Amino acid sequence: MAKRPFLFSLVLALGLCIWPASLFAHGAMTAPSDTSTVVKETPAKEESQANLKLKRDMEKLLADAKAGRVAPRQQQFPRTAKNNLSTTAKIGIIAAIGGAITLIVVFHELSKD
Repeated sequence: MAKRPFLFSLVLALGLCIWPASLFAHGAMTAPSDTSTVVKETPAKEESQANLKLKRDMEKLLADAKAGRVAPRQQQFPRTAKNNLSTTAKIGIIAAIGGAITLIVVFHELSKD
């Protein structure tokens, strides 16, 4: 008998988590409309010269790296943590969610009487 309210609350929680995510995913899949009328034209000669310069620079960099003359650059920004929540805050959030689910189940059981 106790399995039924638990199953209902579990299905409800999963549904409320998955349904909005699928809505957002469908919204992201729509193609953006191309309404810009500005056309950027670059002459083919300038573009090919830029590509050749880039290719030469990359070959030079690769040759220097193989010869050991290039050291890897230091990281520009320090590595950030995944989030700013402490362990205590995470435990509190999990406890609050668990308590809310427990209260929902208890109130559901009491409303049957």
